[in-house]
Amino acid sequence: MTDFNYAPQRRRSLPAITLSRRQVMSGLPISLVTASACRQGTAKAAGATASAVTGAVPLSYFGVDRFSTADQWSRLKHAFEVAHAEKLVLAGDPDATYRHDGPLTLDGVSLDGHGCSLLALSDGAQVLRCIGSHWRVANIRLLGAAQKRNSDNWGNGIWIGDEGGQVTTDFTLENVTVGAAAPGRGVAGAGFMFNNAHRGRIIRAVVRHSLADGIHITNGSSDLTFVEPLSESTGDDGFAVVSYRRHGKLCQRIRVTDGISRDSAARGYSVVGGRDVVYERVQVERSSAAGMYLYGEEAYDTYGVAQCQMIDPILKDCGTGRNLPAGFANAALIIGGREGQDIYEGKIISRGAADCVVRNPVIEGAGPACTAAISTHQFAIRPHIVGANLRNIMPKSSSFQPNGIEVGGRDVIIERPAMTNVAGLAILIARTASGHCVVSAPRITGTRLRPGPINSFIYTEPAADLQQIDIRNGMFSHGPDRLAIDLLPKGTLRLTANKML
Repeated sequence: MTDFNYAPQRRRSLPAITLSRRQVMSGLPISLVTASACRQGTAKAAGATASAVTGAVPLSYFGVDRFSTADQWSRLKHAFEVAHAEKLVLAGDPDATYRHDGPLTLDGVSLDGHGCSLLALSDGAQVLRCIGSHWRVANIRLLGAAQKRNSDNWGNGIWIGDEGGQVTTDFTLENVTVGAAAPGRGVAGAGFMFNNAHRGRIIRAVVRHSLADGIHITNGSSDLTFVEPLSESTGDDGFAVVSYRRHGKLCQRIRVTDGISRDSAARGYSVVGGRDVVYERVQVERSSAAGMYLYGEEAYDTYGVAQCQMIDPILKDCGTGRNLPAGFANAALIIGGREGQDIYEGKIISRGAADCVVRNPVIEGAGPACTAAISTHQFAIRPHIVGANLRNIMPKSSSFQPNGIEVGGRDVIIERPAMTNVAGLAILIARTASGHCVVSAPRITGTRLRPGPINSFIYTEPAADLQQIDIRNGMFSHGPDRLAIDLLPKGTLRLTANKML
């Protein structure tokens, strides 16, 4: 299967299970013979005692039939329970399809699927739940049959951890795919749900056609590293870190490199409550809402966002508005939040987005619901955006004329932004801007390409809490014949060493 890149680990293999003629003739199911042999430590039947097993026991040894079209749930469940009790490592039959109709739990058990699939037979609860510590699940597909979304964790594709207090630690997921059993179906919840999960490494997680988020991280999950995750056609965000205040826990130290989100029904990559989350070299294509979103949300009562980074992201044609209410609008990249503070681990944290950094974002194109390439909202506190490259911010069909950069937060610093072909204003200073903001060394070529009532590169709205906005060392060309329209009190806008060509 093309989804898997299986490289077997070097380990001692379990000697083949040899059944005696008496055992075969007795008609006992292989699963019972094997389990009994493991429990009794019979070397003749299993080659080693359970405690000494270092290889992997195939699921077929427990009577799980990869060729059957009938429900294998009870046999899978039995295999997983025996593996937990006897500390066994499990293996799927290469490229097998195991049909099942019910949820399954791996408790501290490692499973290498060797490219096998778990295929749901109905739209009921079908989740693969992984709890415990020091396990690895790899090279497996989970195919859901749900037709309607729900918020029940048992409707997720794979669920790591437990909202009820079961901590999951020190684990690896590798080459795990969550998809649809048939067209028009999928998993009812998130593809991957990380719930109170810690110290995990997730390599090439793939989600297609989940009815909620592709990958969802919550309930104080921490120290998770994702390499090359892919989310396509998800029912909500492609990749989301969410910290609900009702959990009383903040998600922290999440790292994502080389991820892709395509055609999400909401945001591409989001942090809705979390600290020290890093998205590096991620790409978002055609998100229905914002491509990247750092926000403390009122509607879901989340914590704020702090010290998060977006490094070298690429956002293409974000803000399509697909399946969202009429009139919905977002910028391609949004930083903001809400009023208020919380005390967490003895420190005061804002419910906005504080001290977040965006380095070298490339934003290309704009969907019909896109209002700006970059927007810092009122409760974006000390955001720092460096080296933005904005290109062709022009929807093909839309009533919006998206701007380049909208400054609406506190003490915003924007360095070296470059813009080419922007339908609206190059720089808008919003009413919510406050403190001392700086835009240094902008390079603007071609803005206000669609006629409108404001004919200038820069426009400042009245901002009562703005002490100073410095725009300096800029070069502006191929646009309006006026540099700025200024509605701020005299001296608040400071234009220094800017050139119009």
